[in-house]
Amino acid sequence: MTTTRYAGIAMMASIALLLATSWLLPGRTIIDPVDQTDFLAARDALGDTALLAHWVTFAEIVSMLLMTFGALALYPLASRQGGLGGRLLQFGIIVSVIEWSFLIVAAGMRHFVIHLMQRSEQLVAGSPLAVEFEAAALDVQITIAGIVLSLMALFPLATIMLGLGLASRFSSTGPYKIASYVLAAGGLAGLVIFLLVISAPGLDIQTLIWITSMVLYVDSICLFIIGLGMYKGREGLADEGT
Repeated sequence: MTTTRYAGIAMMASIALLLATSWLLPGRTIIDPVDQTDFLAARDALGDTALLAHWVTFAEIVSMLLMTFGALALYPLASRQGGLGGRLLQFGIIVSVIEWSFLIVAAGMRHFVIHLMQRSEQLVAGSPLAVEFEAAALDVQITIAGIVLSLMALFPLATIMLGLGLASRFSSTGPYKIASYVLAAGGLAGLVIFLLVISAPGLDIQTLIWITSMVLYVDSICLFIIGLGMYKGREGLADEGT
């Protein structure tokens, strides 16, 4: 089995794992959902189901590592590709890896938030040390939000370039070329949302977060399709010369 086929498996596994973690992380969708812009509530949701939060966060880190491996397997193909499409794909892969690295850092910080809340719960409620742990956890939670905002700037650029670069590798229209263009369109939508967030902070942030989540779900499906094409060795996604 070629490197790109292994990478395709890694990419599909990453998407499946990432979607599962987005649903199972306490405070998000299923378990004790809270407004993620309410940092205090988000912190408490993690602390209330600490063991699950730790495992889901670790799974998220693994998913990002798998995704990185999957994308980097396309880099040699992009470097041998001529024209603007090859350069867009190369740059898109680089920016995507930086984006996913930020997510790994944010997930590691979330582990620390959960740990601080666990330490707080081992003490007498309301004691000075317990309050100190909770305050420190809140500070880290707010810092994570800042990292996520930076991701909103990287995500559109990465997906636009990645999508257009991938689309240029296919000579005819098919599911993989369509998925690549949809990926790029999702990046463009993300760019519009980011510009709205920084230009008009008075807008309904919850609606923008919901739209962003939907865009990310669609882009995740597109990446899963690309991973499937890599696994099947489809033209444009196959390791050339093997």
